[in-house]
Amino acid sequence: MRTLHAACIGLLCSTLACALSASVAEDAGRAAPEPDAFETWSTLASAESVSPARAAEGDFVRQWRGPDGREIRLVVKRPRPAADAPVVRLPPVPDGEDAQPYFQRALAEVRERKAGRLLIPRGTYVFKSLAEKNAPGHLLLRDLSDLSIEGDGATLVFTRDLHGLFLQRARRVRLSGVTLDYALRTVSVARAERRDGENVLVIDPRYLVTGADAVRYVSEYDAAAQRWVPGGKRVLLPPGHADSARYLGEQAWASPAFKTLQPGQRYTVFHHWYGGQAIRIEDVPGPQQSEDIVIEGVTIHSAPGMGILAYGLRRGLAIVDSRIEPRADGSSPVSTSYDAIHVQLGGGDVLIAGNRIRRQGDDGINLNNPVSPVVRSEDGGRALVLGAYSRFIRQGDMLAFFDGQGQLSEQVRVGEAPKPLGGLDHRVVLERPVDVASGSTVRDLALLSARFDVSGNTIEDCHCHGLLAQWPNGRIEGNTFRHLRANAIRLLTDVGQWKEGIGAFNVSVRGNEFTDIGLDTAPLLPWGAITVYGGARGGRLATEPVNRHIEIVDNRIRGAEQGCVTVASARDVRVEGNRCEATNRQSPGKPSLQVLQAGEVVLRGNRREGKSSGGLRVESTAAGVSAQVDY
Repeated sequence: MRTLHAACIGLLCSTLACALSASVAEDAGRAAPEPDAFETWSTLASAESVSPARAAEGDFVRQWRGPDGREIRLVVKRPRPAADAPVVRLPPVPDGEDAQPYFQRALAEVRERKAGRLLIPRGTYVFKSLAEKNAPGHLLLRDLSDLSIEGDGATLVFTRDLHGLFLQRARRVRLSGVTLDYALRTVSVARAERRDGENVLVIDPRYLVTGADAVRYVSEYDAAAQRWVPGGKRVLLPPGHADSARYLGEQAWASPAFKTLQPGQRYTVFHHWYGGQAIRIEDVPGPQQSEDIVIEGVTIHSAPGMGILAYGLRRGLAIVDSRIEPRADGSSPVSTSYDAIHVQLGGGDVLIAGNRIRRQGDDGINLNNPVSPVVRSEDGGRALVLGAYSRFIRQGDMLAFFDGQGQLSEQVRVGEAPKPLGGLDHRVVLERPVDVASGSTVRDLALLSARFDVSGNTIEDCHCHGLLAQWPNGRIEGNTFRHLRANAIRLLTDVGQWKEGIGAFNVSVRGNEFTDIGLDTAPLLPWGAITVYGGARGGRLATEPVNRHIEIVDNRIRGAEQGCVTVASARDVRVEGNRCEATNRQSPGKPSLQVLQAGEVVLRGNRREGKSSGGLRVESTAAGVSAQVDY
């Protein structure tokens, strides 16, 4: 009975079909066992393995077979303008003039004439004003469809701590051939000194600052190697912090928070707190919601926030053959101050391929998805106050509720349009009461993302994790990760501290190269360069599975401060053919392959080299592990 049921699941038939086939074959006529909560959620969350978009010639199409045996098909559509669609060319912008009005007039002409191409001649365009009062970005790309914006080596320079390009209600839009940059002091390098009984930071004179340049974030830096120190000192000073840095004049800053810094050591100083993104795609669910955005051959040199953020995309995003890296002249040590690429509400069909990402101040790529906390229950459970991301919930959406371990408890539909309460909170009335405690979490099934391909990228020399993969139905293949401050790949979801992600379901990590990988200091679990895990309430490791159907195959890890591969909070994982060389440099001899709080894990054909790389450890909390005896 158990064998038959497992076979059905392995073939990925639906839960109902599995139960039916099992019951037909049951000699005694007993009904098949009900799937557990995790099986129900993993099947539901990973159900959409094939894109709903129909591809045409020239569109981006990627197709492969996932670890659970199903076909995964990803589609991102290119612009399809009418055959007779005109071409609009940006008029010349005189030297020293504000480029903003010229671009707005060109975009107005594009909309009026339904143009298929907007050409931006080679040159440098400085945006000194905004198109409208309180505009969220320097250049608003709104209400556009089937348009290619083509730069012939053009550089767009933004002058305020706002988004650079802001896309909204944009469908089948392609951006290519441009460089994006900011005329702001986003990051500098400083040396810690002891003066008058306190630590101060003295910024290198090549990075000119004034009292108007705040100090928000400090991190230990090896200036000679131009890399961050793994496990180095950090100081965070967000707006409103009690120990905000004060300017002493002559490039020097002081704060009581600097007491942990080492005099004589160098640090990078970030001057903005999650500021403007170079490219931001922002929308809400609706008929004109943005989809099929292509960013191709684009360079981003700096940003006070992230490089590219998708926040409310229906589906369809291709970031290909692009670069996120600092200017070549050394005028800034860092590219983007925070994540290079972050997809928060992406819908699915995300292709990130052939890019070079380096020297950014936070994660290389984060494929995220919203998890809303339950703030409180009202009206006997018929109404809930939900926190972050609840503004995206709509009447009629199905909500899935999760306990502190990330396990599905029940599903209930939204009965009325959510009511904003101020800040991040919304009051959500349900079709029936639910019994959930404050601290539980909610995912909106209408907002789930699926299908991603991260292939052929280079992520290096950054203050970062290389990739956080928190979606179903994806592959991570042929990438290069070098000189990272933290660990390289995390496959996860977290309903505790971070409240993000769906879970890594049906994900393949294959044929990637890792060199000189850093470390994570959170005492959650023994970290590896590749780590599968789940975050639970209270900042703890999830002891129940929250990831499923994962293969980690034929990767090469050469030099890592911590372990090679760690598998936790997961079920049905294959770790095979990986090479672990000179790992565990922080604690030589400790296990380089570890399995804990996981089940149905197969390890075979993995190799280790170097004195620091320890062996295999399978903790008693793991079950059904096929261990490799010759590792």
